[in-house]
Amino acid sequence: MSLLSVCQTEVVTIDRKSTLKSVAELMQKKHVGSVVVTDGFNGQRIPVGIITDRDIALAIGSSAKPQDIVVEVIMYSHPITVKTSDGIYETIVRMREYGIKRLPVVMDDGSLYGIITADDLLVLMGKEINNLAQIPETQMNHERGLRKPAEKHVSV
Repeated sequence: MSLLSVCQTEVVTIDRKSTLKSVAELMQKKHVGSVVVTDGFNGQRIPVGIITDRDIALAIGSSAKPQDIVVEVIMYSHPITVKTSDGIYETIVRMREYGIKRLPVVMDDGSLYGIITADDLLVLMGKEINNLAQIPETQMNHERGLRKPAEKHVSV
């Protein structure tokens, strides 16, 4: 299964020159834990960074005026991304390899398509595990419906 079908396509983005205060307000308004920092290029949004709620918390502790800090100062530059054609397994491996929970999803040209989070993958995998767990019960129900005991030895 490719990320094209499972990632969130409504991505909260911001400009690198925005302040930390505006990022925090945006996160609160949109109920998200990260914002992708983008630059425009040929009409496309290109991810150039990512800033998380944890980055904000660390910045607040290290500055006398954290609300005035500019995003590009604390954002994670050159964010790790995955492509729309990548699969779930490759995405999980990348998250584990870099120790990150959120990845921007990009098209082949590098433009932003969506975002995938560890939470999204956990929900998806939970549903898939539930589907697997239901196979034996479904199999038994099919067998009961196809071959009733009285019909086992009757030829038609």
